[in-house]
Amino acid sequence: MFSKMKSTVVVALVMLAFITVVPCIFAQAISGNLVGTIADPSGGVLPNATVEVTNTATGITSSTRTGVDGLYRFNNLPVGAYDIAVTASGFAMSGLKNVAVELNRTATANITVQLQGVTQEVAVVEAPSTIDTTTSQLQSTFNADHIVSVPIIESAGYFYGALNLSMLSAGVASNGGVGQGTGPSVGGQRPMNNNFMVEGVDNNAKDVTGPLVYIPADATGEFSILQNNYNSEFGHSTGGQFNIVVKSGTNGLHGSLYEYFQNRKLNAIDQKFVRQGITENPRYDQNRVGASVGGPIIKNKWFYFGNFEYAPLGQAFTVSAPILTPTATGYALLDAMPALSSNGATGISKTNLGVFKQFAAPAPVATDTTPVRGVPIPIGVLPTAGGYYTNQYVGVASSDYNFRDQDRLRGRFIFNRLDQLDNAASLPVFWTTLPQRFYLFTAAEYHDLSPTSTNEFRIGFNRFTKFYTVPNFSFPGLDKFPNIEIVNDLNVNFGPDGNAPQYTIQNTYQLVDNFSWVKGKHFLKFGFDGRNVISPQHFIQRERGDYYYLVLEDYLADRLPTGGLAERNLGDTSYYGNQWATYLYAQDDWHVRSNLTVNLGLRWERTTVPLGMTLQSLNAIASVPGLIDFRAPRTANKNFAPRIGFAYSPGGSGDTSIRGGFGMAYDVIFDNVGNTAYPPQLSATVDAEEFPNIYRAPFLANGGIKPGSLAVGGNLTGRSPRGYIQLYSGPGASVFHPVDARCAASGSARLHNRSSLLRNARSASTRSEPDVPRA
Repeated sequence: MFSKMKSTVVVALVMLAFITVVPCIFAQAISGNLVGTIADPSGGVLPNATVEVTNTATGITSSTRTGVDGLYRFNNLPVGAYDIAVTASGFAMSGLKNVAVELNRTATANITVQLQGVTQEVAVVEAPSTIDTTTSQLQSTFNADHIVSVPIIESAGYFYGALNLSMLSAGVASNGGVGQGTGPSVGGQRPMNNNFMVEGVDNNAKDVTGPLVYIPADATGEFSILQNNYNSEFGHSTGGQFNIVVKSGTNGLHGSLYEYFQNRKLNAIDQKFVRQGITENPRYDQNRVGASVGGPIIKNKWFYFGNFEYAPLGQAFTVSAPILTPTATGYALLDAMPALSSNGATGISKTNLGVFKQFAAPAPVATDTTPVRGVPIPIGVLPTAGGYYTNQYVGVASSDYNFRDQDRLRGRFIFNRLDQLDNAASLPVFWTTLPQRFYLFTAAEYHDLSPTSTNEFRIGFNRFTKFYTVPNFSFPGLDKFPNIEIVNDLNVNFGPDGNAPQYTIQNTYQLVDNFSWVKGKHFLKFGFDGRNVISPQHFIQRERGDYYYLVLEDYLADRLPTGGLAERNLGDTSYYGNQWATYLYAQDDWHVRSNLTVNLGLRWERTTVPLGMTLQSLNAIASVPGLIDFRAPRTANKNFAPRIGFAYSPGGSGDTSIRGGFGMAYDVIFDNVGNTAYPPQLSATVDAEEFPNIYRAPFLANGGIKPGSLAVGGNLTGRSPRGYIQLYSGPGASVFHPVDARCAASGSARLHNRSSLLRNARSASTRSEPDVPRA
């Protein structure tokens, strides 16, 4: 153990030494680069020429000089349009206007200067479209005009914003059910392999993957998606790299008022409704209203931007399959039946009937019958429709302050408040509000040490909370209201969301520090990215009990749900996704010639095992020396990812690029993997059918499967605790259940059934998420 820790420390120290000693260029997670060659009229390169770029919106300028090969480079320029001016002794001032610098992209702008006196005017022309001729990465970038103009942005009715534009890129497709996660499939990979960033800050949901904070279209400055062959500064996942930057203020005061809306009245009636005699569309009304304002606090120095958006959605909801309940006549016949006899042979449980009547209204028309104690009970389709809603409030604020042209401060704050209906339960009476809150803050400081060296320091914080709740209903005789389903004759499930109660809290702290230096033909990049995530979570499958009956009679007769399902998890352990991530990278973009660049990079990633997954160490008691070893997962300390590529631009115009490359990357295991695979000592699902001496009719009247007790230790074969019966005992754990009249005859006898104890590992399901279409 000590030697492995020692090797990890050595690797970290070596990489840190590179960062602090070797000159480098930092990652362009929230900016872009501009490169080019300055040539004289004969086509020869022009060294020592002064190149100055000016942001047309803010007036901020930066300058540098060309090297011996005529190359110039500006790193980490805020996205936007720039004017380029070139001056050199003996030559007329030349330049380009409105050169686009795009997010995560290196633009190429080559300029040919004229001899002084040959031209009487300053040779400044409008810049053509630029492409990246210096890197092998494949990407698509969308600016603010694209984002607000393309209908795909706000037409989906859900909160993805500019991320939807990724579907316009070659190699990006709908996930098509290829795997868990939110978002598209990039390069054929599963959506859960994608990495989402806002202003370079981690914006990934750790529990089931996907993006967290939503940025309105009118607050998005630029969006980019990197598909593959990206440089070593990008990692965390092997899929697409999604990055959004927020708009900033300019020297001009500007603002907007907007509304995006969809309405059922604007759409033609679907033929599936027409065939049913429905003459108008069900409700679907969405309005996104908002306003933005930006401008200067101090001209050419301090800028601000703010955006607020309110997005309510009202939508009709109907169940996917008809729900049946007894008619008023059917309920009258059931009311008239005698109470359940002591031996359970006759009558029905008036308690069970009362609970069912409380939540399942009578069907208006009989379409069939179902037998209960030999009496045909009329049943029919229960009209089940509810009003689904989603209400979201979004606030975005940004500020950019320039101490001087060489020293800049950038700050961003984003807040989302999302309240939507959790309608996973079949009957609307059990629906609850699902509150979700999102916060993101980032501050970055840039300092140009010289025309060829820059330092960046960035901090980030991302917080997310989500709570699935259970309504305050009770079932007489039971400690919690279970999920009850009557499968064959009624197709009805009454009870709360089967995955509730459940919650997720995620706090991500991030620190990035980089130093840059351009030296000759080598553009070196080194960087450090450290993240600490604190994420308590709670999800226990079948925490309240799942009782599925085949027919209504089984439920009303209060039988054990034989042939259906009667299971409950006795665990009460919460999961902690707390972990550290350390990323180090080194990148060399070597300009072999003015039109040929070789990209060489190396990335090292170390992501610790989430705290909750370390509980797997409890499985060590089942290890067999020399055969199989059960233990907690170990942190991988050798996740090195090389990146190799090239970019070749034939000729000297910079309007063509031929690229190729190879790279490796590593994915992060999301928390739902560990949260649904507790060791059996901590989470045991009891199946009532496997213990007929313990669980028998009247099943619900006797408390169903009561909240039991898990004992962790050795082979607990002694007496059970007072008031409990031991259901299982084996290496590592025992499961106890409260003693009552049903099991008095069993005393403290142990009932061995290892399969029951391990059932939750076999039947673990993923946690529920809002039912939204995937991009």
